[in-house]
Amino acid sequence: MNKETNSNFDFVKILNEDKTYKLLFPEREVGLAIVLIFEKIENKTFEDGKFTEKDLHEAFEQIYITKERYPKEVYSEQIMNLQEYFLDYDQQTQKYYFKDYAYKFCKHAKETLQGAFNPTRIQKICIHLTNTLRNSDDLRFWLEEEFKKYEPDLREQIDFLDRQISLSIEDLKKETNLLNQSFIDVLVSTEERLTKSQSHVKELRFAYSETKIMRVLLEQKDNSDNEINSLISGVYSFIKYINDRLNSIDRKLDRIQPKIRQLFSTLNKPAFNSKIEKFISFLLNNSELDNKKNIIFPQDIPCPVIHIPTPNFTIISRDKELFPPKPKERKQYKQNEKVIRENKERVLAKIKEIDTIRKWENLILSEIALRDQLNLSDVFFRILKEENNSQIAVTVLFNLIKHIYGNPEKLQLIIEKSLVTNDEFKNISLWKMLITKLQ
Repeated sequence: MNKETNSNFDFVKILNEDKTYKLLFPEREVGLAIVLIFEKIENKTFEDGKFTEKDLHEAFEQIYITKERYPKEVYSEQIMNLQEYFLDYDQQTQKYYFKDYAYKFCKHAKETLQGAFNPTRIQKICIHLTNTLRNSDDLRFWLEEEFKKYEPDLREQIDFLDRQISLSIEDLKKETNLLNQSFIDVLVSTEERLTKSQSHVKELRFAYSETKIMRVLLEQKDNSDNEINSLISGVYSFIKYINDRLNSIDRKLDRIQPKIRQLFSTLNKPAFNSKIEKFISFLLNNSELDNKKNIIFPQDIPCPVIHIPTPNFTIISRDKELFPPKPKERKQYKQNEKVIRENKERVLAKIKEIDTIRKWENLILSEIALRDQLNLSDVFFRILKEENNSQIAVTVLFNLIKHIYGNPEKLQLIIEKSLVTNDEFKNISLWKMLITKLQ
């Protein structure tokens, strides 16, 4: 399928046509029967993964638990429908076997529900992608094939972690009607699972750290091609998506865990008070008084010391005139002339940079007032060429855009999403931007 066909593909419209949606996402009974067949294929029950129509009807009959007669003719029609995307039929052996969509449908559902936390595998995938990107001469192939191939694997680990936390909370909600002590045990177990999830987030964040190197390598590549630039933007978005999801899971855990600890403390308080009462009763029943009416606690419980006699101190005054203290030597601090000179040079360089930025801003505003229009993208490369300082060029651009949006009645910024490049700065590209003076 060529790119033009892909761009004209209307997914929602095609999915809504005829029975397409129902054929791709079958009803509950049909889907469960397919899963039963899938499990038997995985368990090697069927030779070569092939099965008969009778096996299909047995799967449907197993799912169709009711007192009424099994409607074989209804499910025969369902088997016909399944041949669109799920099943293929071998006329010679008169057996069915799964199409690729059926395998992906069942496998993805099973892996999602089963979950398998494996940060080591993610780290290996990220290192592999980084190495292939570093050594690749065909950036488009890496973006369209290599990265897209592993993107679902990188995404599923975060989904698994999020689901793990949700299941922990659901388990806790189911047990809210238990007795206090039983509920406390469930609460402790949930808190431990959430703590484990938090450590998993840290492990996963470390595994994904290789994506930072990936981003740096992509920034170093020549991305003047609009299509390649769009693909690179997709990779950047995915890396941002990973970090946002991990941050979201962190925030979720930060909100939930203190509440669980507070609830645990509240529920555990009656048991704590009961233990204190029992201890006091034990002391009252087993303690004795001696001749001096001092309380003697039971064996192995030390008596607290309530009163300690105040010791007598002899104070001798010291005459400061007879025994003057030695004068303290004043420390002389030597100034580091080199550091002072370097700091001065840095400050002067910063002041010069600010003056240069102000000069360019005034010059550009004057040109706009004179010509009524200015190509801001060309001016950016002009500043970059004359000043040889990307920070000055970016700051001037940012300040001008800020000034334009602060004066909407006087100036207008027109942005075209076509990349402007310069032969001297091949690794830099930006959208075409025009400033127009409003009458």
